[in-house]
Amino acid sequence: MNTDIYGNLFTAMAILAASAVISPIVAGTKRKLAGWINFIMVTIAAIFLLHISYAVIFKAVPQGSTIINLGPLGVYFLVDSFSAFFIAIVSFMAVMSSFYSIEYMDHYHDYSLSGFYFNLPVFILGMIALLTVDDLTIGFTIAWQLMTIASYFLIKFEFREKNVVYGANKYLVLMELAWALIVGSTFLVSGSSMGDSLHIITENLGHTSPVMMYAVYGLILVGFGFKAGMFPFGQLWLPDAHSIAPSPISALLSGVMLKTGIYGIMRTFFWMTPHGEGVHFNGFLWGTIIASFGVVTLFVGTVQSMKQSDSKRLLAYSSIGQLGYIIFAIGASLVLFNSESQYMKLLALVVIIGALYHVINHAVFKGLLFLVSGSVLYTTGTKDLNKLGGLINFMPVTAVVAGIASLSIAGVPPFSGFASKWTIISSTVLAGSEVTFLVIFGIIALFTSAVTLSCYVKFFGMTFTSTGTEWTVKKDIKEVPFMMLAPKVVLTALCIIQGLLPFVYYNVIIEVFRNSNISTLTNAFRHAEFNNHIFSSMSGISFTVPGMAGAVSSAAVPIVILIVVSLAFVIAKLFKNSGGSEEREAPTWLCGYAELNNLNRYPDRSMFASLKGFFWWTGGNVKK
Repeated sequence: MNTDIYGNLFTAMAILAASAVISPIVAGTKRKLAGWINFIMVTIAAIFLLHISYAVIFKAVPQGSTIINLGPLGVYFLVDSFSAFFIAIVSFMAVMSSFYSIEYMDHYHDYSLSGFYFNLPVFILGMIALLTVDDLTIGFTIAWQLMTIASYFLIKFEFREKNVVYGANKYLVLMELAWALIVGSTFLVSGSSMGDSLHIITENLGHTSPVMMYAVYGLILVGFGFKAGMFPFGQLWLPDAHSIAPSPISALLSGVMLKTGIYGIMRTFFWMTPHGEGVHFNGFLWGTIIASFGVVTLFVGTVQSMKQSDSKRLLAYSSIGQLGYIIFAIGASLVLFNSESQYMKLLALVVIIGALYHVINHAVFKGLLFLVSGSVLYTTGTKDLNKLGGLINFMPVTAVVAGIASLSIAGVPPFSGFASKWTIISSTVLAGSEVTFLVIFGIIALFTSAVTLSCYVKFFGMTFTSTGTEWTVKKDIKEVPFMMLAPKVVLTALCIIQGLLPFVYYNVIIEVFRNSNISTLTNAFRHAEFNNHIFSSMSGISFTVPGMAGAVSSAAVPIVILIVVSLAFVIAKLFKNSGGSEEREAPTWLCGYAELNNLNRYPDRSMFASLKGFFWWTGGNVKK
């Protein structure tokens, strides 16, 4: 395959558009065949897109923007290493979700799949377009509407349910409001007109009054903040939309669509910033605002997640919390990058590496968790944690997968979430010598990781290890088919690999910035001092093993922590056995009850009841 970047991009888009035509025709009579056609065509498109990402990031294929004329309209496209990074994530997760959909969607016997297989590739196409258009008006509008309207119909798939229609309609209205805010911001830029590229907008921003410049960035932050689930905007739509959509769509919504909001914030606040005499962009101020929104988002979203009884709503609120880590890191990086200290600038680069690594990690483990929830719903018919329990006996593979995904999102070493969260938290704490509030934010983020663990102790425990399903679910429960297991196993393997070898991904992210067309970050990542000291500055993440490559050495800390914990268990076991004690099995004492049944098991409201009561003011409370 050649390196005609834009040729490959438009070919992939054409394949996705073709799938939107062919798959629905077949879906009317052969539902699984339609799923296979969609999967094959999405995979072929993904191959083109992943080739683009590889060429741009690793081969440093130089790319300028190109313009495509749509009748009288001209649309700018730009594929650089930063957009290529997000393209790769969207492409990979689209393949995973499409494969999972083949078997999963077939169980919706009362609904036609024609609309689903029309909107799914259009949704993917819209996301890819949004990552590659180089304006905030014409091209942006086309891409945003493709993504939003297609996802609206996917969310509304079970349209016979009133709550589904309400949630989907609310999603559509708020996403259109977000679009209006972003597009409207460009009309406040002096001298800008419809269709201007981001480069032209940036130049014109330099001639815009300070008041208007603050308004422009404020509208952009709120607009993309809606899409990224930033507090308080995410609470207005995200829990409803993500919990009512079919599970493979929930995986895409949470795993990748939210990242288009992150992409927009980073593209505008790092790329679209004018420089020069008389320019009024205040990076420290905007970084402080973004970091503040981020830390509130990660804390409130995670605490609200802990309160949920519906498994998919728990995952949805948790997505708000996890996106908060990324938004917090983006803000912290902006703050530190505007410091006079070279050490602070170095930490700014470390934080932004952590942010992009958490983008990867969240796409994988949250996509996986929604597929797990879909598997549970598929076989039990319920999302209510109070009606689940004991599924580890019936769905052992899904249980193992869910356990690893839960440990990953909670940031438990040696799984993936640990490395990215630790990069963000440790860097912001280290920056406290000059920026005190970042220490406070870092401590809040660290505490919130413990709350995340409680969320997934609840999710995993009430679904797989407690008792209950045998009394509440009146159907034959068994492990889901292979086609629903395969993508989960692949994503589970990535949760482990990303936890053990974080520097493989750090090196990729460094290449992303080195080869991007953003002046400030690119120059910083190319700086000799950064190249010499970046790895040693990320203290606590890795240490060097003499004679071994950095990528291998990066596994050291997670593995050492795992070894220490394992040794602790071994020592405890030896102490236990040293006295010659023996184990015996006996019926559980039920406080006077004759037998264990659904009336004397712990319900959802009893788990972490005191903690939930203490944080009642955060919202998201569930009425019993």
